[in-house]
Amino acid sequence: MLVKKDTLGIMHYVKDLEAASQWYRDNLGFSIGDYDFNEFVELTVEGQYVMHLFKSLDSRPAEKAYFVLGTDDIENTYHTLRQRKVDLRPLRHYGDHAGFTLKDCDGNVLMICQYFN
Repeated sequence: MLVKKDTLGIMHYVKDLEAASQWYRDNLGFSIGDYDFNEFVELTVEGQYVMHLFKSLDSRPAEKAYFVLGTDDIENTYHTLRQRKVDLRPLRHYGDHAGFTLKDCDGNVLMICQYFN
């Protein structure tokens, strides 16, 4: 086996680290771990590292989701983000999961899904 099934973390690029980290905290519920607003911000969930935001003034917003964030309640997540005026696409239901895409404060497309067992 060359790689493990566990994801070690997500690297994501934004223009303004302070504004983006606040957006991810306020809208998606991340906590801010280690940070240097000139270079990176570590985002965590329940003390577990999930994502690093890196400053990149020349990167273009991701037009498609490159990773999926999980939730245990897709309906509540969708409605909460809609109330927060986050730019959302319709919630779609499939056989074994449901999900939707949204845009962060830099216009990057993200995806949130709930998988049903």
